[in-house]
Parts: sequence; C-alpha cells; structure tokens
Amino acid sequence: MWSGSVGALACSKSQHQQGFTLLEIMVAFVIMGLVVGSLLNLFGAAMQSAALADEYSFAVQVAESRMASIGSEIKVEKNTVSGQEEGTAYHWAINMQPIRLDDKQDEFSLSIEPYQVTVIVSWDSEGKQRQFTLSSLRFGEKT
Repeated sequence: MWSGSVGALACSKSQHQQGFTLLEIMVAFVIMGLVVGSLLNLFGAAMQSAALADEYSFAVQVAESRMASIGSEIKVEKNTVSGQEEGTAYHWAINMQPIRLDDKQDEFSLSIEPYQVTVIVSWDSEGKQRQFTLSSLRFGEKT
C-alpha cells in the first residue's frame, strides 16, 4: 500500500508541471525583445560612428594634400584659395596670412617672411555641416 500511494503522488505532481505558463512565456519574450532591441541600437550607433570616422579620415587626407601643395603648386602669399575635391562633396579653403614672430623681425635682411597657413575642409554629413581644420607655418617671399 505504501508503494501505491507514492505512485499516485508522483503522478499527480507531474500533471501540474507540464510546462511554462502563458505569463512566463510572455515575460521571456518581452525580456528577449528588450535585449535584441538594445543590441540593434548599439550596432547601429557603432556603424554611424565608423562611417563618420571614415569621413573625417578622408577630410584629413584632403587637408594634408592641400597643405603639401602649398609652396609648389600654390604660391605662398597673402591670399585665400578655395576649391572642391574632384568627384566628392568635400570643399576646401586655404587662407595664408603673414605673421610677426618677433618685434625685431624687420631688422633682419631676409627676403622671406613667415605665413600662417590654414586649410579648412568642409562637407555635409547626415544633414550637418562638418569641418576639419589644419594649420601650419610656411615661409614665402617678403612683400
């Protein structure tokens, strides 16, 4: 008799634990949806950051290229030169201004003078105006 009652108890206990309730399944799906949504949001933000970094990298290359052309292709003089990088939406502007490094600068009999050279590269990205600036000193003929 003792063994029969144990079997009946085991049988009735297994009937109550057949699976998850509807509420437990719904809570699991909500949690899974929140986790997947957060991961997709993080992935999207990372992709936007990578694209923006690529745009800035190209802007740096344009600015360095324009800076390298000063003195060879572009004469160092008080001037502003601008243009657009061919085949792209990147615009550049070069501003060259003579500067004074010292009050005694006029006492030297040099035929050159220092110029502050600034290269600005600008472009539109995601509806925003972006810009990268590179600045350096160059020597040009004294005016």
